[in-house]
Amino acid sequence: MFLFIHILLVLFTGLPPAQVLMFVLINTLMIGICEELLFRGILFYGASSSFGIWRAIWITTIIFGAVHVLSGFVSGDFNASIIQVFYAFMFGFYMVALRIRLDTIIPGIIIHWLWDYLIDLTYFNGYSGIWGESSFFYIAFFAYGLWLLRDYIPKRYNDRSQKKYF
Repeated sequence: MFLFIHILLVLFTGLPPAQVLMFVLINTLMIGICEELLFRGILFYGASSSFGIWRAIWITTIIFGAVHVLSGFVSGDFNASIIQVFYAFMFGFYMVALRIRLDTIIPGIIIHWLWDYLIDLTYFNGYSGIWGESSFFYIAFFAYGLWLLRDYIPKRYNDRSQKKYF
């Protein structure tokens, strides 16, 4: 639904020149592939085998969010990069939940790429902060990630029938 809203917004406001479309397409595709392979592929796999699923979820999500503070060095706007850290954290939580539920990173790569691509196109058309960085979308991503992981909520050991009494 979120991608569909972005597609409509981009089509409604007009497409940028073909060169911009291709540059942004290739750039965001590479970002989607690299970030998903790194965070939900290599890092999540290593962390989950060492620390378990929930710790791996939080480790990769926090690191994914924290890395986005580096955009402040590019833009010079560290206040905006702090907001981006918060949004990336919520998006990263959704992406790792998707990775766990589907047991593959391919859909995550595609969604990450399309999300970044459409956000960059909305920025090109002057809609930054309205759709692309709307807290609603990221809160919804985080909430949906929680819903996807509803079966992974650890249960306390309360089954007395398993205990042996001597």
